[in-house]
Amino acid sequence: MKFLYCLFILIPVSLSAQNEMLEAIRQDKYAAAGNHHTYIVPEGKISDTKPPKGYKPFYFSYYGRHGSRYMIGDPDFISSFCDKFNALHDSGLLTDEGEKLRAWLEWLDKMHDGNMGLLTPGGFQEEKGIAQRCYGRYRRIFRQKDRRNVRFRSSPILRSMLTGTSFSMELQKHEPRLNFDMYAAERYYYTRWDPNPGVDRIKQRVGDSLFRERFDSVAFAGRMFTDTEKSREILGDISGTAYDVIHILGISKCISDSADPYEVFSEEEIFAYAVGQNARTASSFIHSTETGFYRDTNAGSHLIKAIVNKADEAIAGNGICADLVFGHDSGVAPALSFLHTEGYDSCTPLSESYISWPAYKHIYMGCNFAFVFYRNRKGDILVKILENEKETAIPAVPAFEGPYYRWSDLRDWCLR
Repeated sequence: MKFLYCLFILIPVSLSAQNEMLEAIRQDKYAAAGNHHTYIVPEGKISDTKPPKGYKPFYFSYYGRHGSRYMIGDPDFISSFCDKFNALHDSGLLTDEGEKLRAWLEWLDKMHDGNMGLLTPGGFQEEKGIAQRCYGRYRRIFRQKDRRNVRFRSSPILRSMLTGTSFSMELQKHEPRLNFDMYAAERYYYTRWDPNPGVDRIKQRVGDSLFRERFDSVAFAGRMFTDTEKSREILGDISGTAYDVIHILGISKCISDSADPYEVFSEEEIFAYAVGQNARTASSFIHSTETGFYRDTNAGSHLIKAIVNKADEAIAGNGICADLVFGHDSGVAPALSFLHTEGYDSCTPLSESYISWPAYKHIYMGCNFAFVFYRNRKGDILVKILENEKETAIPAVPAFEGPYYRWSDLRDWCLR
């Protein structure tokens, strides 16, 4: 398939920028987990830039990924590694470190028994927290006498529906007079994109090469196995096995905050995984020089169009104070990429994505974005955009003041 390639400027990358992800991993090893990371609550008190004089908030449009979950996919995937490491154990091929890794895999397999793809208890709490902070900042929106209706839509996936339910229950706890129209259906899975084998091949090739050029399989095998060659007969590709094991164990914090399976990996091994996985995540969700704007237009544009249409209805006067949509990371990132918000406004090679678009800053469990609408007595409308509860901007669109945009300007940008 032919791709639209985006124009970009090659800018020398400083050593400090290249080391930013490494430093993040030193502070939090699970930053490497990217979209498997638990929700990151903004530090300190969240403050809103004061709106221009005379403007008051009246409508809130929100899209959020489900909260922390268990692994998705084939339930036998995790157990297959348990089988291999048990075989290594039975053959006396595991070192003490290898035995630790085997124990963590068995723990993870046990925790997923009957839970594949479900929201974790932590996921429920994350959403309650987001809703609580949302209400604290914009309670005026939810207390309007002529706007007491909230429209809640969700993809048909259970974890998304339960995420939205947790969010809505917290809002209603603070404002019992709100009326919720709640529905989930396939048509609200705005970001179920079309298959694209070309993108998938790029994702696999680039992600794999970035990992392997940084991963020291000899050092890893020396720490884990008493005999590398005999171990390879059971595991096959040791580097590939290491990647997959680091990947599935990255979900552990979503299940238990006290779990720390990354203790068995070196900082360099986790960093190698982070760079490779960041490229895979970027190729799946945002624009790049290799994949063009495919994800933006195939997924992000549909969601943004729906948000614009709902906003037009609310502005016209339908009694709705908030539209809440709950889905997946396949909605959050492509939509922000489509809009070219800060952090998504450059187009770089996938090999540099861990520098230009580090996933740990943008896409994790419960990640979200929102449009907050303000109006003055004349009926003029301003909008600001939040990413993960923090104000953001679209550099290509002239702002009215601070992070606030004229709705006419932002709407035109969205539809173009």
